Amino acid sequence: MPDGINKDIIEEQYVNHPYPEPIDDLLMHINKSLYVEYAGIDVVWHKLFPDKEYNENIDILIAGCGTNQAPYHALKFPNSNIYAIDVSDTSINHAKKMIEKYNIKNLEIEKKDIIDLKDDQKFDYTISTGVIHHTENPQLSLNKIVDATKADGGLFIMVYANYLRHGVYYLQDFFRYLGIKQNKLGLDVIRDIMNALPKDHYAQNYIKIANNNSRDLSFDAGIIDTFLNARDVSYDIFSLKELIDKSGAFFQCWMDNSVFWRDFLNFNKIPELQQNLDALDPWERADLTQKFQPNAGKFSFTLRKNKKFEHMWFDKKMLNSDIYAYKHKMYKDIKPINEIENSGGSVGFHDLEVKLSIKERVLWNNLDNKISKILKLSNDQLRKMDYENFNKTELTETLHSLWLRGRIDFAYC
Repeated sequence: MPDGINKDIIEEQYVNHPYPEPIDDLLMHINKSLYVEYAGIDVVWHKLFPDKEYNENIDILIAGCGTNQAPYHALKFPNSNIYAIDVSDTSINHAKKMIEKYNIKNLEIEKKDIIDLKDDQKFDYTISTGVIHHTENPQLSLNKIVDATKADGGLFIMVYANYLRHGVYYLQDFFRYLGIKQNKLGLDVIRDIMNALPKDHYAQNYIKIANNNSRDLSFDAGIIDTFLNARDVSYDIFSLKELIDKSGAFFQCWMDNSVFWRDFLNFNKIPELQQNLDALDPWERADLTQKFQPNAGKFSFTLRKNKKFEHMWFDKKMLNSDIYAYKHKMYKDIKPINEIENSGGSVGFHDLEVKLSIKERVLWNNLDNKISKILKLSNDQLRKMDYENFNKTELTETLHSLWLRGRIDFAYC
């Protein structure tokens, strides 16, 4: 039996309780944006490959694909070649049903342990979300998928973060003491206990965020995955850093910077504190942010195999007039600019709405261009509106602030 996953506990769990819930009308969910993969190359491209022109004709590895992830990518990106693996027969069989239903030609799926992957550097893009923290040896698992990725390829990884999950592990221990099983009785007991949970219990913030941002606690397999998982580990910032440092890859960026770089800290009136804050490296700043507002239950991030991409764009000195600035793919216009109310309106996605100033909105409307062109177009518009122009320094500061807040991405092309 391979070391990577103890099939007696992990495989059995996901065979009996496939996760996430299988979607039978998958194409309809895709067409109506009812199901969106944040690891989709259309969403993550500029973040992951700032050095490459957008290209869907690539080889993709999905390591631990679950029920829907592999057919989603195959349907969404028909020009890509996708190889997906998982240890759950139930998940694999559902994916095969989708292959037959939609006559999918660009997906190969196989029952395989991550540690049995070849070290052939074959894949342009590797995805592993919510998987390696369930394996017996997460370090070996991450190393294997890094080794399966091309030298100039990239990876999208998600592992659990412990800042928000402390209460989850308290409840896991609580249910373990009681001998709660992965069955209907166990699920009924868990739901009753969640309803009776003290309002100040550490798990309440996790439950609130999970209910707002996902459906994990609304279906049986999600509850089991959260509270009765056969094995999971989570990381703080520095144990994550160690995991990555030993993988042969380099941390590039977070999927959402805003979780690890909040705007709530400003010590301009106390220069020495502001200097200390500004001197923090990216890992320290992320840890500081989460210890003030511990709302990260997972780390979603990208890796590259070339050190030059490490902490890409963290230093605003990397920005110059030839760099492109792109709107984050998920952000849409919500409210338009309103000069009478001195409002730049808002943008956002799902339940998140971000208000913009007039100048930020003008800049926003001119994104998806080189910074030099954004400056020209924005100032042309501001002059017509009789507003003060951006200078280069202010524009760079504003763009970098939007990047830190997770609103935009930078790229070389």
